[in-house]
Amino acid sequence: MSPLSPRDTLARFLSDPAHAGVYCLEASRAEAWHNARDAAVSGAAGLDWRRMAAPPCWSREALLDGLAESLGFPDYFGRNWDAAWDCLTELEWETRRALVVVVPAAPADAPAMAAFLALMRDAAEHWAARGHALVTLILREGEPPAWAREVPALPREATG
Repeated sequence: MSPLSPRDTLARFLSDPAHAGVYCLEASRAEAWHNARDAAVSGAAGLDWRRMAAPPCWSREALLDGLAESLGFPDYFGRNWDAAWDCLTELEWETRRALVVVVPAAPADAPAMAAFLALMRDAAEHWAARGHALVTLILREGEPPAWAREVPALPREATG
């Protein structure tokens, strides 16, 4: 049996509900995976990549709007954290597909990002308890800002 490719290793790691959660990742490492959204990475591997549009700064509004757009929240989405929780816990899941939300690197309002990270961690736990993997990848460039220091890096075992 041949060893898994880095893409397959990543897909296997992210698809496991035990690994659901929020991780930081160097933006340069993420670009290759995100740009290679072919059947080997997204379809067959069971990953559903959702990239939020990069704003000049991650404010509360930019985070909520980016999440709503990337995940296709309904028109009645109320643009607040409670409404985001409701929409996150009502997502439709394809069998055996992990949902990976990619948050591009950008300066961030620390309180807004803290609320967003808590929301995404709670949603990941919610779905992991139901056998689904929801992973949020926070991309960063260079030294992590203070708000990102509590966010674990994507483990080396995930990338082979």
